[in-house]
Amino acid sequence: MKAYSLFLFFLLSALLITGCGRDRTPVSETGFYFDTAVTITLYDMGASPPSTAGDILEGCFALCGTYEAMLSRTAEGSDIWKINHAGGAPTEVDPETAALLEKALYYCRESGGAADITIAPLSALWGFSSAAARQAHTVPDARQIREALAHVDYRAVHIDGNTVTLTDPRAALDLGCIAKGYIADRLKEYLISRGVRSAIINLGGNVLTLGGRPDGTPFRLGIRRPFSPENVPIAVLDASDVSLVSSGVYERCFELDGVRYHHLLDPRNGMPMENGLLGVTILSESSTDGDMLSTVCFLMGPEAGMEYVESLPGIEAVFITEDYTLHPSSGLSGRLQTP
Repeated sequence: MKAYSLFLFFLLSALLITGCGRDRTPVSETGFYFDTAVTITLYDMGASPPSTAGDILEGCFALCGTYEAMLSRTAEGSDIWKINHAGGAPTEVDPETAALLEKALYYCRESGGAADITIAPLSALWGFSSAAARQAHTVPDARQIREALAHVDYRAVHIDGNTVTLTDPRAALDLGCIAKGYIADRLKEYLISRGVRSAIINLGGNVLTLGGRPDGTPFRLGIRRPFSPENVPIAVLDASDVSLVSSGVYERCFELDGVRYHHLLDPRNGMPMENGLLGVTILSESSTDGDMLSTVCFLMGPEAGMEYVESLPGIEAVFITEDYTLHPSSGLSGRLQTP
């Protein structure tokens, strides 16, 4: 899923400094979904007895399996797989899939096409998925890029109720820029329904917190220093009930003949985006929005991206430029701490 999500951390990795009370032992479990490791840690289960932790976590991973089977581009029979293999024929999908596609298309329009969910032909050509990463990377030639670009246009996606049609039969969808955030939000809803009051949901670096630490203090979350092999943070901040999602040039990349190529592709020319940024981190209440916005704002660039963030209520961001300077949005002024 975010075929973009190799486990070793999406631009942002979380430092989980829990500080739990002696009588509250965190319960954590990890599974592998969406081409990434998913770790869910329960800190305070409210009135639920500790013995229910296993059942709650089992329910979480059952949800992960359900959404992987629905939204993965590569899982045969998923809604996205069916749309991509329909040859342009109308395809009926789950109402949740249709609604998520609508939201993703909204952000494609808002960004003026800087972000495009029909990027799949191009990203497949570059081969940044984890499966492809095990093979030798090559740079596609100009002809291949032109051919793939001819089928990248979000305006080819038409939604009528729960029916989705690609007007270009060779177009293909990839919800890697939004699906993990959506699933994190659904997992949080599920945990709340089970009475959990404090938890952290980590989908390969997409971090969503439920409440704060059991002692009432906020979690301390770290923004990963780009290219740090041990996920050393470049900054930390205190936060509760927040989503922390990043997109950056070092999440999935390769180097060839001294040139580094990364997976954040420019839909205008088919090449990795070059705009002076190493990464963008988004803080928001909704992980769905945060996931999409981290990609949107990176591709929009530092000036237009920050201007867009400042126009959105409840959204904050940290842009990291190539000189490793942090550029926080106005609402984060004074909140970032150096480790």
